[in-house]
Formats: sequence, C-alpha cells, structure tokens
Amino acid sequence: MSYVSSETHSMIQKQSLISGMISAIINGIVAWFVFQGRTSLPLTVDSVSSGEKTVFSTGVMTAFTLSLIVGTIVFFSFRKIAKKQELSLPELLDRPFFFFGVRIVLFYALFAFGTTALVGLFLQKFLGIIIVSRLVAAIFIGVIAGMASLFINSAVMKAVLRPE
Repeated sequence: MSYVSSETHSMIQKQSLISGMISAIINGIVAWFVFQGRTSLPLTVDSVSSGEKTVFSTGVMTAFTLSLIVGTIVFFSFRKIAKKQELSLPELLDRPFFFFGVRIVLFYALFAFGTTALVGLFLQKFLGIIIVSRLVAAIFIGVIAGMASLFINSAVMKAVLRPE
C-alpha cells in the first residue's frame, strides 16, 4: 500500500537523486584531499583491529555521519515543503523531531552504516585485499556518499508522509 501519490513519489525521487549527485561530487572531492599524499589505498583489510586507513573504513563513517546530517536537514525542510503543498495530513506533518524524527533518522542512518559495512565485508571475503589508486578511492567514497544521501533523502521524506 502506498501513502504517496505518483506525483509526490516522482518529486521525492527527483530531489533524492539531485541530493545524491551533489553529495557524491562533494564527498568525492573531499576524499581526494583526505587521501592526499597516498598513491594507493586498500579497499578493505582482513582485520577489524587493523589501524590502517582503508577506503571502506572511511566510506562507512561517511555514510553514517552523512545520513545523520542529511536526514535531520531533510526532516525539517521536507515538512515545510509538504505543508505548503499539502502532501499529507497536517497531523502527520506536525509530529515532533524528538522522538519521531530522531527515530527515523537514526534507523535509516544505521541501515546505511550496516549496508556499507556489509558491502566492505563481502568484498574482503570474496575478493581479498584490493589496492586502488587515490582517484579510484575518491570515486568509491563519492559513490558511497551519493548512494547514502539518495537513500536517506528518499526514506526520510516517505517516512514523514507515512502514518505509523
């Protein structure tokens, strides 16, 4: 059962895609500078206790923190848009950030964290240690950030409109 109209769904997809692309570009550039001075980096390593910086150790934390920040911003900004365009019932749009919004944002941020960590784990398990260039590492971080941003935008917008 869908709680949003097809027009609303299209708007959510469009805004999420734009946010994801912007986030991918910004975070890819940031990663380029973070990895400065390194010619190559491992995507993952075989030990959790390793102190070595990897692409996925950076990507997992990027996905989590980005999801927390973007999710919180989207919660407040999308409610204003939804009220103005009357996308849902006013009582759904007036639910408080504490604890309704916190629960939504934290749930989806933890989901993004876990998904990214599992992708890194499966890469390590099935492909082993893969060494990549600084450019490829920055692209990976950009893709992770873009996907996390796209996901959290879409999920929080839909959750704001959905009755519990």
